Amino acid sequence: MVLRRPLRGLGFIVLAALALGGEAVRAQPAAPAGGETVTWTAPEPGGDSVKPGGRALLTLRGTVRPGWHVYGLNQAPTGPTPLRVAVEANETARADGAPKGSPPVKEHSRAFDADTEFYATAFTVTAPVRIAAHAAAGRQQVPVSVQFQTCNGDICQPPKTVRVLAAVNIKAGG
Repeated sequence: MVLRRPLRGLGFIVLAALALGGEAVRAQPAAPAGGETVTWTAPEPGGDSVKPGGRALLTLRGTVRPGWHVYGLNQAPTGPTPLRVAVEANETARADGAPKGSPPVKEHSRAFDADTEFYATAFTVTAPVRIAAHAAAGRQQVPVSVQFQTCNGDICQPPKTVRVLAAVNIKAGG
């Protein structure tokens, strides 16, 4: 016996997708209500100014929305997207070593069937930089790209890249 009723809802969408391209429909997770899963800031530099040609640490602060987590700098590439921090090309400073972060939580993820490291609360990342020999004196901005992925107990957001400006105070006259 053959049923002759129209397809509705998800059954229709799946059949239409298969007919049009042979691929199943995959929904992208929606952005969480009320804002970003992680907000990034660069606290004002403290302490002494840095000489041109000297070394400085840029500090970034990530604040994770409750219920979410962001993966760590040393996350294995076989799992979720690891946190990546890169000093962008600029006239003030260049990267001078690997970024380091606050100690992450480490646990095995059943979803990825892999060991993961992540931050579920506020955390910091420092990026060492070498100040350019001819950098202008005073407060200068250094652009930093941050790539990260966040998940909660149900979904993972696609990896995202944001740009943060980190300030550094440079001494006059080198």
